[in-house]
Amino acid sequence: MEVILLEKIVNLGELGDQVRVKAGYGRNYLIPFGKAVPATQDNVAQFEVRRAELEKVAAQRLADAQARAAQLAELMVTITAHAGDEGKLFGSVGARDVADAIVAAGVTVGKHEVKMPGGPIREVGEYEVDLRLHTDVMSVVQLVVVAG
Repeated sequence: MEVILLEKIVNLGELGDQVRVKAGYGRNYLIPFGKAVPATQDNVAQFEVRRAELEKVAAQRLADAQARAAQLAELMVTITAHAGDEGKLFGSVGARDVADAIVAAGVTVGKHEVKMPGGPIREVGEYEVDLRLHTDVMSVVQLVVVAG
């Protein structure tokens, strides 16, 4: 299936690229979420008319992400969780908990932007959590999990 990308997609292409993707990926993810349109002649012509508008929106999203990354660079977040005597948590601290703590600190972050490749945190301590705010903007937040 050929699609025209309406925004930059990691490991796929830039705004305006015509790429070949598997039909399910295109029909079930890219097109319904407004990230791409089918590459028909009409859609190619419509895209060329809207290109400047889409590039302006993409530049604005990048600028917003960079501004949030600057706020997050100096932020240290503390999460209080129930823990045993040895520092093991009863439960865990996941992406939603981290996102909620960052929002409480005053920076807007969605749970889908929090990347925890090692899985949820299960012990008391200090951690660095990666945030993907935009396809081109990564940030790191210092997270402290304390027993409460």
